[in-house]
Amino acid sequence: MTRDKTIWSVGGGKGGIGKSVATANIGCALAMAGKKVILVDADLGGANLHTYFGIKFPDRGLEDYIKGRIGSLMDTSLPTPVEGLRLITGGGEFLGIANPQYARKQRLIKSIQALEADYIIVDLGAGTSYNVLDFFAVSNEGIVVLVPEPASIQNTYLFLKSFVYRRLMRTFSTNKLVSNLIAESTDPRGSGSVKTFSDLCEKIARQDRRAAEQALFEIKRYRPKLLLNMASCKEDERVVEAFLGAANTFLGIDPEFIGTIYSREVIKSAARKMRPFMLDPGAAVSHADVEKVVSVLVRRPSPVSGSVALLAEHASESASAAELPDETPEEGAGAREVEQGAAVIGDFFGFNDNIEHMETVFHVQTEVVGGDAPQIETVVYHGGRIFFSKRQPYNDVAKAWPGAGALREFATRQHRAAIAAIKMNKITLQGIAK
Repeated sequence: MTRDKTIWSVGGGKGGIGKSVATANIGCALAMAGKKVILVDADLGGANLHTYFGIKFPDRGLEDYIKGRIGSLMDTSLPTPVEGLRLITGGGEFLGIANPQYARKQRLIKSIQALEADYIIVDLGAGTSYNVLDFFAVSNEGIVVLVPEPASIQNTYLFLKSFVYRRLMRTFSTNKLVSNLIAESTDPRGSGSVKTFSDLCEKIARQDRRAAEQALFEIKRYRPKLLLNMASCKEDERVVEAFLGAANTFLGIDPEFIGTIYSREVIKSAARKMRPFMLDPGAAVSHADVEKVVSVLVRRPSPVSGSVALLAEHASESASAAELPDETPEEGAGAREVEQGAAVIGDFFGFNDNIEHMETVFHVQTEVVGGDAPQIETVVYHGGRIFFSKRQPYNDVAKAWPGAGALREFATRQHRAAIAAIKMNKITLQGIAK
């Protein structure tokens, strides 16, 4: 029987920001809590995760699988000093696998996804090459590592930006018109470049409205997790707020901050000893940092930082459920059941309506988004631009609205409230009325 599992890919764009140290110690914390964990070093050109477990020269690894010497990826895994934690080493000093052929790369990605464990953590190399970005997409649960220094902040933002547009290019790989628009819009020196994801959606909508809606859905449903590493003091967390704002405004995504691992001498000392600091009894303070991060990662659903709006944060309270019209939204023709892991969340489907008011047609969409942190979200947009977005954490709604069909009822009310706000001129092309 296939076990329920979670896959996290760990990236960040810049080398030397502690991705491997974070991966090793998060893996240790999970295994020490009794979970089955597999770490995969997907830095095919410069793997070093094995060194943090005292392994100088691994006797097997990804190269053996990629080149067919070992038939099962799991058979390349190595034991570690922590019970329940295994390691699949990367390329290391091996030649010829830093840039695997596309078919080999896809086979490897599928094999990682098929590994049997409670948690699989994929440690990525530096940079924004297609290989790195494609391994980051091994699941919808990417962890982005940020260090509070200018070069890291810039590189981490560029990493996420590259991932967003790589994701769009793959989504529209068979739509030449849209893929050309994306390529043109993301060329910083080109005449057709755009500044924000909303601008890109608006540009796509002028050519293909359905494609703009698909782009909006594809990016808004992705919610990476942000880990602040190597912080020296509490004030360093100020960069997180600025980073989240930039990602929201310019990329259309809403990363979730999962915590901070502070820079301490015990961490550097453990690295010199080639061992995770989670195995050092003298590093209790750093243990607490990792345990806090893990507690957020494994929480299902994980905490949400309130309602998210890309261009407007809150709807007017005038559009409350008490003022709603009687009509019930129809389920969209393409409605899908929404899953949390392998379980269907209630009987909720997506609602989609085009609302014409004052010679303007707004699109109103309500659905469950967020992967492992599901939320009921209503979005109002026009011409690819978002005018209102409101999210309610799924677990909060479930507690407040118990009983069969309650989630559908709540989603219906939230959807109708947005429609009412349009009809009452609370949501207009000029924004949200105060």
